[in-house]
Amino acid sequence: MSMMIASFLLEIGRKTALWIGLAAAVAFAAMALVRKGRLEAEAELAIRKADARIRAMQAAKETRHEVLNADRADLKRRLNRWVQRPSPPSE
Repeated sequence: MSMMIASFLLEIGRKTALWIGLAAAVAFAAMALVRKGRLEAEAELAIRKADARIRAMQAAKETRHEVLNADRADLKRRLNRWVQRPSPPSE
């Protein structure tokens, strides 16, 4: 197999073989950079998702704490405001 490759390279000439080798090296480097960039982007996305989850959990904790520590009248007022239907648009 290697003998076939060597004879092929000798047939096409040294300069052509050099250009083919350089092109292969550039292509390999480009693929490596694309792969590295993709992995870095995936890692950054995972970090952003984790941060968003943490913020959501903290907000839920604060809301739960507010509801548990609020008095009945305040809870009733909030419930009425949240459930209130919007008035139809006037013309």
